[in-house]
Amino acid sequence: MHILVVNDDGPPCSRLSPYILPFVNALQDAGHVVSVAIPAASRSWIGKAHLIEASLKATYVPPAAFRNDATWDEECASTDDHNEWVVIRNGTPASCVQLGLFNLFADRGPFDLVISGPNHGRNASTIYNLSSGTVGGALEAATCGKRAIAISFGSKDPQPADTITAASRLAVKLVDHLSRHWDERVELYNLNIPMRADVETRPIQYTRALPYYWARGYLYAEEEPAQEKTTATTTTNGLTNGAPLTNGAAKAVNGSSSRLKERSFNWSAQLSDMKKALQASEEGTDAHTVLNGNVSVTALCANFWHVPGLDGPLELDH
Repeated sequence: MHILVVNDDGPPCSRLSPYILPFVNALQDAGHVVSVAIPAASRSWIGKAHLIEASLKATYVPPAAFRNDATWDEECASTDDHNEWVVIRNGTPASCVQLGLFNLFADRGPFDLVISGPNHGRNASTIYNLSSGTVGGALEAATCGKRAIAISFGSKDPQPADTITAASRLAVKLVDHLSRHWDERVELYNLNIPMRADVETRPIQYTRALPYYWARGYLYAEEEPAQEKTTATTTTNGLTNGAPLTNGAAKAVNGSSSRLKERSFNWSAQLSDMKKALQASEEGTDAHTVLNGNVSVTALCANFWHVPGLDGPLELDH
């Protein structure tokens, strides 16, 4: 098969993206033709987003040039390497899918499958599925009419090389099986693979996504007034996350005084309650399955389906 691989963790990096290179190697060892398009930086928790005002720049990088710290050695570049990966500045998993399918690899023939991942950590439950850039990449592929598989390796802790290799081999076997036996009702599969030495002998189960809802604000923390800054430390050339600032926003960010009330918040995800809920999840759910050391395969459709029965005229109260 010709497979497009995208991710949300960015280029190979021992801290942020340790799984993509071994996985791509395993796909190629199994005889697949693999084209890789990935964001230049981590885009976790971004879902299926596109940065519509951002300019995207695609750089073709030979796999041997990556330094394992999300950078690469340009001196290793070769214009003769037809297996180059494409790294996309301001890219998201969804934009990597779009460019990968329609722009970047036209000389390699059509794609049979899109794989998003392997994610550095689990993507189990509805909250993760709807927030995850990994699942978002697979959703984007499904909306482009391509079969897609999201893959997550279920640990953010450092893993022995043998465990990563075993998980990659198993993931490739699952990809091959699902591709041969694809259920026509399914638009994408979400796979969660536990990171353990015996992963290749663990049970594999079809699962359903665990429903989960935020009970309160868990994701952002307000800065104390003394910590607030009047200058932009996270902007570059008038850009925020790749998008141009409006004139008013640019003045405020760049230090101009304002009489308007301002409050500052930082990403500060507090997920302990969620983790407890996942650990207490019912048998048959994705969370219960992977947390008990087994492989979870969740079949999904790429749509927000309407509630049956709510159709026809709507009469307002008088």
